[in-house]
Amino acid sequence: MNGSIFRLAGRAMPGASASAPAARTTIEQLVTTHLPFVWRSLRHLGVHPTDVDDQTQEVFLVAHRRLPQWDGENPRPWLYAIARRCAAAYRRRSHRRHERSVANVPESTDTRDPSARTEIDLLNRVVDSLDEDKRAVFLLYEVEEMSMREVAKAVGCSIPTAYARFQAARRELTHALELEEKK
Repeated sequence: MNGSIFRLAGRAMPGASASAPAARTTIEQLVTTHLPFVWRSLRHLGVHPTDVDDQTQEVFLVAHRRLPQWDGENPRPWLYAIARRCAAAYRRRSHRRHERSVANVPESTDTRDPSARTEIDLLNRVVDSLDEDKRAVFLLYEVEEMSMREVAKAVGCSIPTAYARFQAARRELTHALELEEKK
């Protein structure tokens, strides 16, 4: 990111009073602590790699505007909910983008093991095949290591529903990977 979010964090928040508690979380603390989480979440929510930095900044701009209304608890579910809405708006707008093709495609500089890259691509394809609700619950629980209570709050469902989505996602992933192994 280009640092503008940090400049924004230095300004006074609209609606914040001088008598506000000093222990209140600031936008700078949220950015410093949760930037990688928001960035990964946006990637998992389908934001194109070239646009993730901009969308990450958008998430923190929205968080900055809504900071006075936030209860100050559970920042990751709160930021994930904002990221989810920003990613949905991004996907709605994406059909209007006009990209130009490049005459010469640069050569890949990926030095990782090709077989590992193949396995990662397979896993990404299988995870992407899940519906959005199951994918979100699975990634937040398994990859981001959030508690199921936080996951349920982030995706806006009950805890039993979150568990059910997680189990369904695991079943679908296991089945899809077994099919791939047989090929």
